Amino acid sequence: MTGRHRKGNASPFSRLALGLILAAATGGCLPQPKPEPHVITVWQPFDASDQAALDHLVREFERTHPGIKVKMSFASNDLTSSQKLFLAIAGGVAPDVTFVDGQQLSEWAARGALADLTDSFGRSGLKPEDFWEPRWKESTFRGHVYAMPWGADPNFAFIWNKDLFRNAGLDPDHPPKTIAELDNCIDKLTIVDRQGNITSLGLNPWEWTGANCLFTWGYAFGGNFYTEPDASHPLGTVTADNPGVVKALDWMARFGRKYDVRKVTAYDAQMVGIGNTPFYAGKSAMRLLHVSQIKDLHRYAPTMDIGIGLIPAPPDGEYPNGWIGGWSLAVPRNRDVRPEAFEFIKWMCTSKEATDIEAVEMEQFPAYAKSPAFARLSKDPVRGVFYQILSHAKHVRTLMPVQGYYMERLGRAIDEVLYGGMLPKEALERTTEDVSNRLQSVADELAQHGTGAHS
Repeated sequence: MTGRHRKGNASPFSRLALGLILAAATGGCLPQPKPEPHVITVWQPFDASDQAALDHLVREFERTHPGIKVKMSFASNDLTSSQKLFLAIAGGVAPDVTFVDGQQLSEWAARGALADLTDSFGRSGLKPEDFWEPRWKESTFRGHVYAMPWGADPNFAFIWNKDLFRNAGLDPDHPPKTIAELDNCIDKLTIVDRQGNITSLGLNPWEWTGANCLFTWGYAFGGNFYTEPDASHPLGTVTADNPGVVKALDWMARFGRKYDVRKVTAYDAQMVGIGNTPFYAGKSAMRLLHVSQIKDLHRYAPTMDIGIGLIPAPPDGEYPNGWIGGWSLAVPRNRDVRPEAFEFIKWMCTSKEATDIEAVEMEQFPAYAKSPAFARLSKDPVRGVFYQILSHAKHVRTLMPVQGYYMERLGRAIDEVLYGGMLPKEALERTTEDVSNRLQSVADELAQHGTGAHS
């Protein structure tokens, strides 16, 4: 076979020549396949009204991070637990990133449900003081970072219907600032028919049901619900029976006796649907407003003459007052903290693009205190009041790994007082004892197994 080659078996020279021809045709290099993008999965808790804004966030992130794709999907969260997430963690199929409510974080971290982000945060160039302090505290547990704060909810603004104030002979431009003034306004603005049924209500102190109303009024009365950890109490101390909290619940109980708590409840229950709530229907003169309800205010009461300010407080209470909540972004425990996932978290929480979408389209306040969005929010006639609350508030619900149980137990204490006639001090002392016992059991487990012992 001298001087000949088998068919299909090119010589080294032929292969070199072919390579040179191809290289020349392609500008000197062979085309390389485009690398596959990194894909991260994200679970979010928001309803359909925020879907367009969430889609916008994903598009903007992918535009500025062309090598990363985001798959975001809904996962329900009732603010004390997330069964879907916990099952996914147990099954090893959790998402790369999840939203977690600030009040949940200590409990979820103690149970070992979240990955430690301390090292990732340390390399990020960010500092704790870049965020509103209450929200930053809600993102840490036992000195470790478990989330990055995303939103900051200032709870709550106080609003009133100026026309109803005028009709009752009250100055619509001078709302109540003390509890005594508030009580006087409630008396003048509440109308009861001959059968004793309420036809118009000044204010329902427990319109925000359960523990949230007691946190709100408890802080206004100068109370406190816990003390932060120290050497003797590494998880903090439960103080539901703090004198200010007792005074707040006693005030609520006196209101309930005066106007009959069952009739107040019946009055609220007869109006079904957000648009028919007593305030929007012009049947309630005052209420507490959450920042997420601003859009409802514009939708259901667009022509109402409304005033907005701060929650009244007694002279020995706290004014301005309020507490901060909000969502954070975290990584579930059984996932590695992928650089792409942390980059998404950092961008969502601190970038100008993301915080602008959060503020404008989702009508949320960013937890990132340096967001340029605040230059606009602080000057808005409505949002400016929420900004004032955010700037002054130093409270959260609590920073304890028994938050879910504490919330449930406070709600039960309110019912025991309003409907069962129990004395506020007794109900809150029992609450303190019950929650303290639960907290001690968590402390014992953590001491035995270390942080993240719970599963």
